[in-house]
Amino acid sequence: MLKGLRIHYGSLKAALFFVVVWLFLALCWVLTGSHLSSLIWFIIPGIAFSVFAYWCSSKLAIIAMHATEVSEEEEPVLYAMVRDLSARIGKPMPRVMVSPYESPNAFATGRSERHASICCTRGLINILNERELRSVIGHELTHIYNHDILASSLATATATVLTYVGSWLVYVGDTYRRDIRKYCKFIGKFLNILFAPIASVIINAIIPGSREFDADKGSSEITGDFAALASALNKITYGMQLHEMKSTAGLQAVASLMIICPWNNNAPALVRLCTARPTVQDRIGRLMSIAA
Repeated sequence: MLKGLRIHYGSLKAALFFVVVWLFLALCWVLTGSHLSSLIWFIIPGIAFSVFAYWCSSKLAIIAMHATEVSEEEEPVLYAMVRDLSARIGKPMPRVMVSPYESPNAFATGRSERHASICCTRGLINILNERELRSVIGHELTHIYNHDILASSLATATATVLTYVGSWLVYVGDTYRRDIRKYCKFIGKFLNILFAPIASVIINAIIPGSREFDADKGSSEITGDFAALASALNKITYGMQLHEMKSTAGLQAVASLMIICPWNNNAPALVRLCTARPTVQDRIGRLMSIAA
């Protein structure tokens, strides 16, 4: 195993995530009177959410990015990179997705190594050369093989659902009479403001910020090219300024999975406060110090 690949107890953290969900439901049941007759109304949503989160969490991130799976015929260079780097370390090849967004970025998602996906935006593919793109793929593969993706996908799915509920309430509020409209829109905006940062809080709580350093190092060890990832991070940062990604309910949650948060500079203060990830400058500095 490469030094950059470290087991971060992703399965245990995912289990703890479900424990927290069920404890929250139990608390709600207690606060509503602890009646056995009402218990079923907490068990059924709990089971439904648990099954949905485990099996569909990665799909929500892909849907939010409007990404589609591509074949080797459609994206020969990108597909070959993912296949070759996966084979180099003897791991299953993830599915390859491409999002139409021009803002350069990438992320990995899925519930296991064998059910994982790597998603790159069209802007990323256009702005990076082959060395740099290979290094980004290596970074995302390291996240997959470090078992980071299950717990982070679960947290992101939770925040995505809740923020979409907020957006739905804002939209539905416009269709009702004035006295109901103001309450729906207020609750919807509150959920949008609150639950996007909660996604970052959950992810940062169950997956340490050092995972980005580990993924950067793992990528450099897989590709044997430390300088390429540093150059890629610089280009992505510049490209995000040229092509800013629109801040929607779904994308706010998915941002916590991306190689660089697309709204580091322009995000609301609460989002920046709750996103405790290493800065791009720190990551580039560490890569260059290793290369030296």
